[in-house]
Amino acid sequence: MRTYAQSAQELTRRLVAKAAAENGAARATSRAYHTACERACRELSRSLGAAGFNALVTRSLALSETEYPLLKGIRLGRAGETVLGGLDDLVAQNDARKVDAALECMLATMLGLLGRLIGDDMVPRLLEPMERVDTPDQDAK
Repeated sequence: MRTYAQSAQELTRRLVAKAAAENGAARATSRAYHTACERACRELSRSLGAAGFNALVTRSLALSETEYPLLKGIRLGRAGETVLGGLDDLVAQNDARKVDAALECMLATMLGLLGRLIGDDMVPRLLEPMERVDTPDQDAK
């Protein structure tokens, strides 16, 4: 069940590629998917607040679990923990390709749902601390 827009898929792939490059990987790895999900969730939890973020993640997981039941092991983290709990166990207990596909689906679904609410062009702006590229023009302002 695909519930996300093409732009959400493209943004997901950019976030994963960025995480992979930071780890020196030539291609997306399970660690890159994990990192991209955690970063996006951290930024969105700041932007949307606890209630809005929890609702978004809960809905995204519910939609994604129909296609990837292994996501049922994911839970929202407690204060002081990672944003998404259970990711390490998910990676350790399942085939890496299945985990990668499940995390990509969950992240793209989350970004797609958010895009339907606030507009696809606004979603990358909420993730800006992750995506910010300094340019001389920005620094001069």
